[in-house]
Amino acid sequence: MLGLYDLMLSFNHVSVSEKGSPRSFPERGPDDATPRCIPANLPTPLNRFIGREQEIVEIRGLLPTTQLLTLTGTGGCGKTRLALRIGAEASSMAAFPHGVCWVELAALTDPVLIPQQMAASLGIMEQAGRRLTEMLSDFLQSKKLLLILDNCEHLVTACAHLVELLLSTCPALCILATSREFLNIPGERVWLVPSLSLPETSYLPSLEELVRYGAIQLFLERAAAILPSFQLTGENAAAVLQICRRLDGIPLATELAAARVTVLSVEQIAARLDDAARLLTGGRRTALPRQQTLRATMDWSYSLLSEQECILFRRLSVFAGGLTLEAAEAVCTDAAIAEAEILDLLARLVDKSLVLVEERGGEGRYRFLETIRQYALERLWEAGEAARLPERHWTWYTELVERAEQETFSPQQAAWFNRIERDHDNLRAALRYLLEGGRVGIAARIGAGALWHFWLYRGYLTEGRNVLERILQQYVAQTATRAWILLNAGVLARYQDDWSRATVLLEESLDLSRTLRERQLIAYILNALGELRCSRGDYERATTLYDECLSLLRELGDRRVLVLALSGWGQVLRALGAYEQSSALCEESLALARELGVPDRIAASLTHLASALLEQGNGEQARALCEESLAIWQQLGNPGTAGAATG
Repeated sequence: MLGLYDLMLSFNHVSVSEKGSPRSFPERGPDDATPRCIPANLPTPLNRFIGREQEIVEIRGLLPTTQLLTLTGTGGCGKTRLALRIGAEASSMAAFPHGVCWVELAALTDPVLIPQQMAASLGIMEQAGRRLTEMLSDFLQSKKLLLILDNCEHLVTACAHLVELLLSTCPALCILATSREFLNIPGERVWLVPSLSLPETSYLPSLEELVRYGAIQLFLERAAAILPSFQLTGENAAAVLQICRRLDGIPLATELAAARVTVLSVEQIAARLDDAARLLTGGRRTALPRQQTLRATMDWSYSLLSEQECILFRRLSVFAGGLTLEAAEAVCTDAAIAEAEILDLLARLVDKSLVLVEERGGEGRYRFLETIRQYALERLWEAGEAARLPERHWTWYTELVERAEQETFSPQQAAWFNRIERDHDNLRAALRYLLEGGRVGIAARIGAGALWHFWLYRGYLTEGRNVLERILQQYVAQTATRAWILLNAGVLARYQDDWSRATVLLEESLDLSRTLRERQLIAYILNALGELRCSRGDYERATTLYDECLSLLRELGDRRVLVLALSGWGQVLRALGAYEQSSALCEESLALARELGVPDRIAASLTHLASALLEQGNGEQARALCEESLAIWQQLGNPGTAGAATG
């Protein structure tokens, strides 16, 4: 009997001959010289790239002959920006016909999530019964692709193990890593990112010569960006050169200093930097000189902030992977900062190059560079707020998930999945705070809500299941919440083909729900168990389960899951050869799904009806339904692998 996933793939216009379900990577054009298309997941630079022409030429020459090239250096030296530029350049290189893929690791704290992050960046969805590392290896085995791993240093051991595995099985793969610490595996070539160029002469060059150096260019560009009237002159050239030399040409330090031209003259900036450097030599003598310079610059920048700017700056460090204005207003306000002041304070921090702003999903999002975030987090601890702010943070994101609970079963489903995706790192951080702090009841509310639905449809099966299993270990109270967690964990286990564990979880959930007389929850579990039994070929037991499930749902008037139960029972009848009855149930399910307007329900019903019609020889009609279903799954961020999802 043709499975639902196989059915979806059979009508998929995109070739899925590889193991896994990746996005479509480019093939060679007719001239065999340039790719037809390049995966567009490189971050968009927030401003113009400055200098490093010679470095780019050198690295481009190394890439085709090196499987692993690690850009290393202290925080703020420009590793990420250089890697991003190299990625853009490599997109047109014949050595990488399958393109360039960017994997951002800065916001991760759990090394277990590295394969998941890489798979998400490549567009690979988890598949039942397969390890992500195996899927990554299989997919990349024949790819001539540049994989860029950014910010490896805090996960360096786990990164090294995964990279070594991939390079041993994927001979055509090239990996470019950025890290303050090299990976230290065989075949690695380490490339120390230098400072931006500066004059080596002791005298002051002419203005024409001075502007050829990268550090000077960067200072001038960033200064003019916030003060358009600023320009290099004979009067200020010496001070500009003094600043850039004092900062050793470190890009981040240079940008922080340039951001001060709105309130200080370059001569004043140069004098203050001299003071900061002299103060620093009294302590932290073990720090490298370039680290001392950067720390001194950040200390100096922080000292020039107003009291309210300092408060907001350090409080923003509690966010992982970025934040919205709405989140900052909810988490960072109190008697010291009013909600109405947040936007202006954020704008000032952006102007001072301490916070970056970008647009994602039609909304403005703010974020730190990881080096600055770590500095801000130190300041948060020093201010004694490191225990209080995480509570505000998880409170906000718990409420976000609870708001999403209803919206993810509405026509706005895709938009809410996208919103959760943008704040996935913050939700991970919130769950970590809660579980480590013994707030398992709150963590259970998140796991029992919309987040598990997101994990299922966006392919975070292993991650979601690990979180739910951890919650179950701590949350032992025999409540409806525990029953929901058991149900959700059981569904995720079922989609990983872990039949035995799924059965245990779902049966325990059903027993608890019957004890608590939670009739709606009982109906939901019966539907999940019916699907499980059908998948295992136990059609007699599946029929009994669906009989009780449908009776309860019709009595309760719960149409949301009735859609799935109708089409699920239709699949049982299809397997038993009752094709006309199967089609009738699936048509009823589809009509109800369209009435509700919930995308995932429509997509699942379309797929189930298509399978019933295919058995009756209606191939063309089945194809049309599958194409419509596939388009919906792709809009939801899941190319059909959850075609019969439960929830």
